[in-house]
Amino acid sequence: MSRLKVALMLLCFGFMFIVLDIPIATNFSYPHEYENSNKVIGEYQYYNIASNYGASCTYKMLDDSKSKTKEPETKINQQKGIKSSAPKITKVIDKVYFKNVQIDILNDFVGFILILIGSILLVKCAKQFKLAILAAISGLIVHGIMFALPFIINGIDLVNALFFIGMIYLAINVVTIYLVSAALLRMIPGPWCRDERKWCKILWFASFASQCLATFTFWLGSDFGMLKTLSWVIFGFTIFIQLAFWYIYMRAKDYIRGTYEKYYVKKIN
Repeated sequence: MSRLKVALMLLCFGFMFIVLDIPIATNFSYPHEYENSNKVIGEYQYYNIASNYGASCTYKMLDDSKSKTKEPETKINQQKGIKSSAPKITKVIDKVYFKNVQIDILNDFVGFILILIGSILLVKCAKQFKLAILAAISGLIVHGIMFALPFIINGIDLVNALFFIGMIYLAINVVTIYLVSAALLRMIPGPWCRDERKWCKILWFASFASQCLATFTFWLGSDFGMLKTLSWVIFGFTIFIQLAFWYIYMRAKDYIRGTYEKYYVKKIN
C-alpha cells in the first residue's frame, strides 16, 4: 500500500475516532469519592462531568419564596388585596457520585494519533498539515489532562476546571478537523474539481455544526434521556457527513495523486 493511501486512511479513521464517542464503564474505580460541598453546582457544569466521567447525582428542592427579591412583590400584592402566590420550589443538584472509570471505545486519543501520523506523512503537500500536527499534539495533551483531572483535584474545583478545559478541548477538535480538511483540499489544485471542493467545504461546515450540537446534547442528555437519544442520532448523522466528505473528496483522486507525486516522488530525467 502506498504512502498516500496509508495517510488518507489514517486521516479518515482519525476523523471517525474524534467525532464518535462510545463510552463504557470499566471495573476500575477512582481513588476517592466526589467531594460534595454546600455549594450548588450549576447544572450545565454537572452535565459536562457526568458525560466525561460517568458521574451521577441526586437532587433537592429549595424554597425561594423568602428571598429578598420576592419581598417587594409580596408587599405590593398585599396592598392590592391579592393573595400571595405559593412558595416557589426550585430543583437543584444535591449530591454528586462517581461511578467506575469510564473509557471511550473510539478514543479521541487514538484519533489524534492517527491524524498526527497521517499529517506527518503528507506534511510537504500543504502548510496546513504542519498546523494540523501542532493541533493534534495539543489535543493529545488536553485529552490527557482531562482524563487525569479526577485523580488530581476534587469537588467544585474539578467541575469548574473540567468545564473550562472541556470547552478548549472541543475547540481543538474542531480546529484540527478544519486544518486537515483545508490541507486535503489544497491537494486539489487550480480551477479543477470546483464542485468537489465546494461540496467538501459544505460538508465540513455541516460536520462542525453537528459535532458541536451532538456534544452539547450529550452533556444535557446525562439528565434527560430523550436528549441523549437525540445526541446519538446527531452522532450518526455526523458520521454520514464524514463518509460523504471522503466519498466526494476521493472523486478527485487523480489530482490528489498528482499533488502527492509532485512532492514525494523523485522524477528521473
